[in-house]
Amino acid sequence: MPYATAVLKLPVQDAPLPMPLLIAAQALQLGVLLVLLGWLGLRAGAPLGLDSPLARALVYRAPVAPPRPGRSLAVAALAGLVVGGLIAGAARLFAPLMPPAHHPVSLSFARWQGFLASFYGGIVEELFLRLFLMTALVWCAWKLILKAKRAPGHAVFWTAIVLAALVFAAGHLPAAARLWPLTAAVVARTIVLNLLAGIPFGFLYWRLGLEHAMLAHFWADIVLKVLLPTV
Repeated sequence: MPYATAVLKLPVQDAPLPMPLLIAAQALQLGVLLVLLGWLGLRAGAPLGLDSPLARALVYRAPVAPPRPGRSLAVAALAGLVVGGLIAGAARLFAPLMPPAHHPVSLSFARWQGFLASFYGGIVEELFLRLFLMTALVWCAWKLILKAKRAPGHAVFWTAIVLAALVFAAGHLPAAARLWPLTAAVVARTIVLNLLAGIPFGFLYWRLGLEHAMLAHFWADIVLKVLLPTV
């Protein structure tokens, strides 16, 4: 909320409820939805190898998989930093093509606001887009196309990764429309920048587990919202 208010110039004074009550109501609504979608994602992903392995090992006091999680988590964090840098660079390449903004775009928000927003991306968006949506796409292909007779192949997983990334990108178009007219350049920029993130995060979820996608997303957002502020 602090980050969105600062960057998108949301009219806080026009909110229908006092801000603390509005934040509490939105958090409760989002929390209930995440619990439901997270449960569905874990149930559907279990037979497909799509999981949250570190959390599962912690809850059930089972051996950790994948082995040496510290090393794989470090790789995920590094991947997130690289993704963040790539997106920041790509955003600058699109800059000459962008139309005039509806209002001056502020990148002077406080770094603590960007830091808090990074948790939203790393947790909420990964629960929605990877644990639920990507898993649901693979599960539907497995049940409806393969009739659950054989395990999904790599093509199914890659298709789900790209489709979930496209949904992830499309979900950013309303925010882009608050800043610029939705010209072809704005749409292309939004799609490309978010595909640069969504595809690696989906791959990490598939191969290493949800926590790795979360960590990579968090560190990518740290680059984009704290180190190299990019809208």
